[in-house]
Amino acid sequence: MTEIGPVVFQSPESLLALLLVPALAVLALLWWRRGGRAATADADTNMGDVRSTGWSRGAQLAGGLLGLLAIAALAVGAARPSVDVTREEERGTVILAIDTSLSMRKDDLQPSRLGAASDAAKRLIDEAPESTAVGLVNFADRARTLVSPTVERNVVKAALDDLPEPREGTALGDAVATSLSLLSGAGVLEEIPANPQDSPARIVLLTDGARTLGLEPSAAAARAQAVQVPVFTILVGDDPPHPRFGDPRETLAMLATQTGGTYTQTTDDVDLARVFEDIGKTLTPVQRLRELTVWLVASALGLLVLAGLALALARPRHADWKIRGVDTQRAA
Repeated sequence: MTEIGPVVFQSPESLLALLLVPALAVLALLWWRRGGRAATADADTNMGDVRSTGWSRGAQLAGGLLGLLAIAALAVGAARPSVDVTREEERGTVILAIDTSLSMRKDDLQPSRLGAASDAAKRLIDEAPESTAVGLVNFADRARTLVSPTVERNVVKAALDDLPEPREGTALGDAVATSLSLLSGAGVLEEIPANPQDSPARIVLLTDGARTLGLEPSAAAARAQAVQVPVFTILVGDDPPHPRFGDPRETLAMLATQTGGTYTQTTDDVDLARVFEDIGKTLTPVQRLRELTVWLVASALGLLVLAGLALALARPRHADWKIRGVDTQRAA
């Protein structure tokens, strides 16, 4: 089902050009009336055009009106009128959650852990089916939404090239919770499937450590499990277990196992492709802005052509003249 919203203008300031139309209309009307009076005053009583002067004057008036309508159409077109068109499309949605904590600066992976994770995320985007929407979340001391789910791959890749500066902390659970909020906002969690394998949603978590603050990973896993969204976890680097926060391998394996995803410590293409092996699809409302400018420009051109024809018909032919009741022919 397709829904069409009201007309909106992306460049409303261009509508100010419409103020010229009434001014031009007044000037054109004054010129038209002055031309009529001048023709009457200068007319020779012994000589007159056989063709009706009313036809010529009417054609002039029609041409002027059509020209003014063309100018108005161009002014409205310059304002870029558009309508919101919302239609339902089948698509899956993947949220990439990438760790930007200080430890991701380490260079045991080239060019760094963060660089390796970003490269893996880009390859994952390339693996995604065209109908899959991709969103991006980064997390360190807290989780932040960088890109809402979109099928525009270049938008996500550009955000990966401009990730925020690393900060201290690893809010792992918050990253999952924020990703779930994005999925909910995209409308893909309205119908909960029977199992995570049939879910139209995925969360891919790339990190090098265990949670150090924020929501507990177990609580985040429970939230994802409740809506049957699998979490795929990828460990970047090979740090030993933290004396306070534990082993990141255990945390990430728990997240994946409890939600129906997979845990891996590699970022090769085979592991990345697993994310999309059984991704489901759901009907998702997709909103697009459809511009109407081209139709207004085409209408303006058509009106200008008609105006030109009308003014051409209004030109006197000087073919038939009448002199005191005697008809004569003057060669063209």
